[in-house]
Amino acid sequence: MRIYFDIICRTVANHRARWLAISLGFVVLYYVGLLLFTMLRFGEIPNYAVFHDVFGAYRLIFDGTPALSDALPIMMDEAWFEAGYKNPLYYGIATWSYMLIPPKVLLVFLTGVLVATVVVLAATGKEAACPTSPLPAYATAGMGTALVGLTSATLTWVVCCATPSWVVSLAMLGMSVSLALWLEPAGIILTPLGLSLIVGIIVKQLRGLAAANSSARLASAAT
Repeated sequence: MRIYFDIICRTVANHRARWLAISLGFVVLYYVGLLLFTMLRFGEIPNYAVFHDVFGAYRLIFDGTPALSDALPIMMDEAWFEAGYKNPLYYGIATWSYMLIPPKVLLVFLTGVLVATVVVLAATGKEAACPTSPLPAYATAGMGTALVGLTSATLTWVVCCATPSWVVSLAMLGMSVSLALWLEPAGIILTPLGLSLIVGIIVKQLRGLAAANSSARLASAAT
């Protein structure tokens, strides 16, 4: 495990700018894309935006909920930022909204970090003339990223009871609301599965780089 950690540290240090750009850029592109998708779906521009006192909300939930097991799920759905469209024909009710929820933002950032690590490890493998093609790694990481991205969507739609959930995006894409809500519990499986796919690829890349480094040292010692 120590050699894997050393390889990651050395690789990130050698490709620091690229690693940071992908890690942070992934978060920005994900949430910009999510907002654009929603705007195009409804053909509306958000007419309100608000920042919420999320830490104050955490305190109120913690103080007002006796059981911690009940408080934590409520806190996990508290939004820090919200933008959406309030329809004046329906008494100003928000027909759809787009939210930034801190735990979900952290999850998306973690995914960006993992994707950036896959990319820089692939670049290091190319520099080390590893025989393995990076395309399978990119494909598997892409599938994992798609799963995490899908289950991290924080949108609301009045048709789906106006609660922030990843299945709202499925309903917006045309799936029946009842089926989408029925699939909601699957998120607790799909998210870890997506992360596991990306981590698995990173481990495979590290094994290949460790073997290449070992071969290079043996060749150097032989000469």
